[in-house]
Amino acid sequence: MLAVTSGAATPTTMTAAVTTGAGKKDGDFSNVQVVDRAVPEPGHGQVLIRVAASSVNPVDWKLLTSPLGQKVLGFDVSGTIEALGSGCTRLKVGDAVWADLGKGLESGTIQLGAWAQFAVADESQVGLKPESLTFTEAATLPLVALTDYQAFKKAGSPWTGKKNLTVVVVSGSGGTGVPAIQLAKAYGATRIITASSPSHAALLKELGATDVFDYHKGTIWEHLTENSVDIVYDNYGAVGTADAAMSSIRPGGVFVFLPGKGGAVSKHPKEGVTQINYGLCDSSKHEDLDALKAIADKGQLKAVVQETIPLHDIVMALNTSFAGHVVGKLAIDCAARYNRVLV
Repeated sequence: MLAVTSGAATPTTMTAAVTTGAGKKDGDFSNVQVVDRAVPEPGHGQVLIRVAASSVNPVDWKLLTSPLGQKVLGFDVSGTIEALGSGCTRLKVGDAVWADLGKGLESGTIQLGAWAQFAVADESQVGLKPESLTFTEAATLPLVALTDYQAFKKAGSPWTGKKNLTVVVVSGSGGTGVPAIQLAKAYGATRIITASSPSHAALLKELGATDVFDYHKGTIWEHLTENSVDIVYDNYGAVGTADAAMSSIRPGGVFVFLPGKGGAVSKHPKEGVTQINYGLCDSSKHEDLDALKAIADKGQLKAVVQETIPLHDIVMALNTSFAGHVVGKLAIDCAARYNRVLV
């Protein structure tokens, strides 16, 4: 027996963005369609979320060349609890929540489902939304902020009590860069170094960066002296970054990178430097979201939303993301009414 909201009855159908099969190549989004689908029902230990908003991540369009079948897409979700499956005890109907629906990515049984008016998730992976963030803002953070939070945790955060801590966030203005700069500041870094286009430097300094280098004019490493950095977070993952960064990292420091663009650990690391391949984000534990909620509600984690795009224009959103140069994130409005016009 499902617990249902006290307002209007849950509809039986919803608008959703689905894939119709594997795309031919990166950037080909002809296999994405916005259609009517049945509203899913939560099973044991699951909740049904009335989705307010979602967002676009690069992994969204990277997945579209995979054989997903006819699946509702989307990782990030924010909204309210519409119904509870049996066995749910922590959340209640009406709670404002956020989550990353990326469970199973590593095993190939990917969950997804956020690009729709309703989505099902395990109660254990859903957190209460930060009160300091709107639904739109909250929807842009789960995947990227969880990635940064877990990467920094692998690198030993929180770095409490460590004086003159210097952190490099390789790419500053993108999806993972925006929360990473803020988390580094929240964890006590006194010098936070990043790179971006000059037009984004003021924003990144407002978020907490102390040094913002113009990547058009060279690399971060050209500006840093030997043994001057404690943590390098390579959230871009380009080939050769570990080797280029190694001289700057102090013995006892950490290099952690996100895979995906050919990046790897250095084959000639400095003695005393720990190298970490981050791997994939673990979205299964609400406790990590709860930790991020606490940071956000202290005013230490904000969202940067370049644009909010309605769900029925999801292909336009994918094209914008694929073209690059998005500052922060693109949000998807999943709550707006969509009246399909037949021609």
